[in-house]
Amino acid sequence: MPKILLLILFACLAAAPDGWAQADGAERPRYAGRAQTAAQRQADQEFIAQALQQYKTRAAASETYVDEGWTAFYQEKYPQALQQYNRAWLLDSTSANVYYGLSAYLTKRGTPAEAARYFELAQRRDPQRRGALTYYVRLADLQEKLGDHAGVLASYQQVLRLDPKNANAYRVLGTTYATLQDSARARQHLQKALALNPADSVTYLGLGQLAYGRQEYARAVAAYSQAIRLNSHYLDAYAARGLAYEQQGQLTQAVADYNKCLEMAEFVDKGQFYRMLAIAQIKLEDPSACESLRQALRWGDAAVGEKELKRILKEHCR
Repeated sequence: MPKILLLILFACLAAAPDGWAQADGAERPRYAGRAQTAAQRQADQEFIAQALQQYKTRAAASETYVDEGWTAFYQEKYPQALQQYNRAWLLDSTSANVYYGLSAYLTKRGTPAEAARYFELAQRRDPQRRGALTYYVRLADLQEKLGDHAGVLASYQQVLRLDPKNANAYRVLGTTYATLQDSARARQHLQKALALNPADSVTYLGLGQLAYGRQEYARAVAAYSQAIRLNSHYLDAYAARGLAYEQQGQLTQAVADYNKCLEMAEFVDKGQFYRMLAIAQIKLEDPSACESLRQALRWGDAAVGEKELKRILKEHCR
């Protein structure tokens, strides 16, 4: 649904009487313990009618509010997340995804027993465990954002328990183990991911990063090249391969990859690629390096800063 329509809907709801769906402040799942007045019941019926007009079915409307709840959850706006999950419940109290969202909220609030009860309520409504898969992936996304690597590992282990052939789960586990510098487990999981999905360019990038970290630059180049064969617009793979080429002394190839990055990069990233290009050109004794450094200064390079760029420019471009 277009965001502008969602904003209009919320504005309409905010103007309605203070029913359960519009209640702000500290709440409990499913509005537990709150007495409901006739005016609130009327306001909630109006809320449901407006949601149905917008989304056609209660189930579709409920799923939209579940998604909004998770969006607020990712932003660490937990009261707002609960409000959206409660709205979703008001629209469809049979949805497993509502109860998974409420369980996530209760876990974050520090009430594990209550969270477990809501998780069980979710599973009763989710016999095929499809909602559980979505729940664990969403939870892992938040854990990754918060730097909770142990949480990411635990969540994706649950994904594999439910779906043993989930290639994405193996890939995320592999990259997480790599972050934790457990290269053996990282390689094991990334290779399993490729066995399940040989066309995954992101997994090849991960294998390349592992090889690069071990200073096995030829193997890294091979992995990055395979990622590029699968995705010819994979900017990260071109940048990583350029660095690996540079480490091998294959500077002409590195320059070619950095130029490719400049073709694809967003404005905010151009400065760092001009700087990377300039360093390779300096090693090649290419006078074009000075213009590349000036372009890096022009675009800005947050990775090294203006002072360092000026130092390099002064040292090599008199």
